[in-house]
This record gives sequence, C-alpha cells and structure tokens, in this order.
Amino acid sequence: MIAIMKKQNLLLLIATLFPMLLAAKYNVQEKSGKKPEWTMSMEKNFIVGIGNGVAIEDAKENAMVNVKAQITTAVADFISSTSVSKSTEMTAGKLNELYQSFSNVITTQSGKRDYLQGVSASNVVAFYWERLVDKSTKSQKFQYFVKYPFNQFDLDDLVQDFRKKDQLLTDEMNKALALLDSYVSIEELIQCQSQLSKLEQIFIDERKSKCQIGIERSKALLASAYLADAGSELGKVRFSIKIGDKVVRCSKIPVINSACAKIEDRRLGIEVCEIAYRFDECYDEPGNNVKVSYTIGNNRPEKMFYFDVAETKAELMISGNIRIMGGEVVGDKVTNAICVIPIKSKFDSPCAVTNLKLEWKEAGIVLDLPVNETFSAKGQHDLKITIPNELPISKISNAIKPFKQLNGSLLYNSVKTGKGSAIRIYRLDYTTGW
Repeated sequence: MIAIMKKQNLLLLIATLFPMLLAAKYNVQEKSGKKPEWTMSMEKNFIVGIGNGVAIEDAKENAMVNVKAQITTAVADFISSTSVSKSTEMTAGKLNELYQSFSNVITTQSGKRDYLQGVSASNVVAFYWERLVDKSTKSQKFQYFVKYPFNQFDLDDLVQDFRKKDQLLTDEMNKALALLDSYVSIEELIQCQSQLSKLEQIFIDERKSKCQIGIERSKALLASAYLADAGSELGKVRFSIKIGDKVVRCSKIPVINSACAKIEDRRLGIEVCEIAYRFDECYDEPGNNVKVSYTIGNNRPEKMFYFDVAETKAELMISGNIRIMGGEVVGDKVTNAICVIPIKSKFDSPCAVTNLKLEWKEAGIVLDLPVNETFSAKGQHDLKITIPNELPISKISNAIKPFKQLNGSLLYNSVKTGKGSAIRIYRLDYTTGW
C-alpha cells in the first residue's frame, strides 16, 4: 500500500505542477466557478481526473478516461508490489517490466472488466472546468477536472477481481498444455498453439516459459504429421494422418490429383479416410497413382498411392504341349498318370484352377477332374494333375499313334474378384511316356 501511496503522490505532484505550466502559456477566459482546492491537492479516498479537449464535452470525457487510467494503474501497482515481495531476485529493471506488464494486462482487458463498466460520470462528486486561450496562437481549449470516489475497499475488490481473472488465465494455460498429450485432431493442436501464443504475450513469470515450451512442442507435433496407407486397393485409396504412431483426424480438405484416375467420392475428416476413383481410362503401365496432399501450417504432408490397373485381372493360357506320363502300368492299363500342362499367366493377380476336362472322342474317353491349384505370379507355370482313372494305353498313347490330339477345357477364376474363365482345349498336341 505504501508503494501505491507513493505513486499517487507522484501523480498529485504532476497534477499540481501541470496547471502552473498551463498558466505560463494560457489565459483563463472562462471557468465554472472558484477553483476548488481538491484540483491542486490530494484528498484521501478520491481520485482527481483531468482531461483536455477543444469542446467541453471532449474534455469531460477525457477526464473520465484519466480516472479509469488511474484506477487501472492503482490495481497494476498493487499487484506488482505484492508479486515482487515473493521474489528475492527482483531488480529495478525487472520491477519496472513487471509493473508495466500487469498494467498492460489490465488495460488491454479493461473493456471486459465489470468494475470499469461501473466507472461513470454519474459517480463524480464534484467537477470544475476552465476555458483556456493560448497566449501566442490564440487557440482555445477546455480543461476539465472531476473528483471521483475511490478508496482502499474499492482497490481491494478490483485486485481480487484481477486475481480471479489471472487464475482463469492459468487454468486456460494448463488446459492447453494438457491437450498436447490428449489431442485427437490437427485442429486441437492448432488451437492449442494459438491459445498458448496469446497467453505467452500476457505472462511475465514462469508461466511464460511454460507457454513457450508448449508452443514449440505443438509446432513440432504439427510438423511431424504424415500420411500413411491404411489398406488401399484398386479403385479405393485408404489413408490415415499420423503423428508418430498416433492416428489423428483433420477437417482440412486435401488436394487430390491423378493423371488418369477420376475421383468419384471422398470420406474425409475421420481416422481412416477413403477416396474412391475410376481407373478405366488408365493404361496398364507403371506409375499410375492418386496423390493426396495437405497443408498443415508450414508442413505439407503428401503421399502418392500407386495402383496397378491389372491388379485384379486374371488371364491364363496353355503355352505348350500337354504331357501325360508316369503312373502305375499294368499291361495295357495305367492309373495315377501325371498330366503336366504348361500354363502362362499374363498378370500378377492370383488365379485358381478349379477343373480340367480331357476328351478322346474316338476312344469314347472323357475325364472330368477337380483341380485345386493357384498361380500367383505373372509368367510361366506347370500345372500338374494326377489322373486317378484307369486309362487304356493303346487308345491314348501317341507313341503308338503319334498324331493323336486332345480336346477338353480348363476352368479357372480370379482369386480377388471370383470371376471365372475357361480355356478351350481343341485338337491340342500332347505327348505320352508310354
């Protein structure tokens, strides 16, 4: 309280000297009455507000502005002095910075404070004004004095109100810092960074450092965001936005590009985002992709999701002569013979062979054999099938009759789509091992 009284004495000294300086430059042409003593001396439990203006109403309004400024100064002065008493390392420079910061906090937030809304001309207990004319320029202005009640109880109430508001700011900081561990979206991190940046400009104690650390941490988290594949397949991109191993949501709309694919649908802003596209205008060539890119602050996470238009295509062909050999030969009969069919797969997509039918029409022999064989790579393969049937060697051996040919069919389907296809075997050359 002593520090506040010293501050008020200083203001009073200024207020006392100011009229003397004015008298040297101005002549009093008109006044509201006899100049009261309270305009030139300090009176306990009152504030003297002084305002100037070309019009008397402007001077009156500025006098009230001066009253509010003194009230905010008194609160800031009290808060500064009581805060400094808790520190043994506070220098004169730091004291001035502390005072100025508290004063700025109160002043910048004054429009939101109830106690300042209660400061009005209706509470003025006395006033005095003068019309002054400049001795050299002959210009005129008004000087207005107001006597406003303000005692220790008023100050205590305002200080208490300030500290409540200050605690709310601390709670707001702690809430933002806690969000750095519990965030679930990019927007929460951006909000956290923004909130801590505002608070960092207000605080002057250890809370300022906490805000700065939180700001840097939020920046680092946002800068580390990246896109990760989440089970994409032909015709559909699935991805997540991640920070480390953590999946986060983002309401921002990404830029989606593709040289040939046509984007049809989007499901964004969720943990696993989906982009559906058509690829019927894409050629079967490497490099086909859908590119997804975001803008998150200074970070530009992006990813190319490559696709193969032949991924689900399945096509087999018989690429050489069929060979039938081995087995158990007894006289003219053979059982468990091995049939080897050279197969070529045109695509990498896996194909499942399900059935083989072989026909020797002249001999009236028809074999219908179930097959369970899968080929999962492009290129050449051998399909080997055991024929459990008893076969007459004399009727099927091309060693006895070299120009025998096979008829029949080979059935297969795409493992990915289930779509079935058939290869016709018509008058196909084959060889036997007996």
